[in-house]
Amino acid sequence: LPGDKLDGEIGVNAAANVLLQAMAYQPYARNSTLCAAGSMPADSALDAAAWNDMFLCLSGPELLRIEAGSGTDVKEALFDPKFEQLAEYVQGWSTQYEGDRKGTGLTTPVLVRRSRKPSASEIDGVAARQGIRILFQSTNTGDRYKSASEEKADEKERSGGGTTTRASPTKLVGKPSKEGGVEVLIEKTTGGTIRVRARRCNMGDKTIVKEMSEEVIVKNLKRAVTAWVEAR
Repeated sequence: LPGDKLDGEIGVNAAANVLLQAMAYQPYARNSTLCAAGSMPADSALDAAAWNDMFLCLSGPELLRIEAGSGTDVKEALFDPKFEQLAEYVQGWSTQYEGDRKGTGLTTPVLVRRSRKPSASEIDGVAARQGIRILFQSTNTGDRYKSASEEKADEKERSGGGTTTRASPTKLVGKPSKEGGVEVLIEKTTGGTIRVRARRCNMGDKTIVKEMSEEVIVKNLKRAVTAWVEAR
């Protein structure tokens, strides 16, 4: 992913602390591949919130993060107008992907649904959260197959052997496969700042990453949110 450090040096203290966090404290590090580089003085220490935020990018993984500045003081107001306005703005932005995808630049059909992430999370450092999921859908090309008897019948027809009765292919009906997607989260952190994150979602062991469609969504989101932030 962009930003990954595929080479570089890391200090002994930094490596030891990253390993300790990954093995003992960070749930998002489980079954994940990560890279780390840099150094950490022996007499320095990061608190739990800082470590949690560093490992948060493994959830999905994260594709984009945009800081939108400070919101209303958490202690002063439960309702934050800026957070609510940004959440409403992103909801409106997502409607372009509903229905016909013509003009969106996507090569894959999608559905737009609400996020299922909890509205608050201590491990994520989130006091309030809203979001949407842009779910990739199957193109059904894998279902457009012919059975062996159908292939033989087609070959016989092409060779002038007359008409035959075609056998219907056997289809297995099971749980819909996960085709991937992009989840957009508008979050107010426990520190009082507001941010927008995009992460992969709806992933399974056999999901093929749709990088072109992901890139279109992420670039469009970055452009829209940046314009919203700069306009305020």
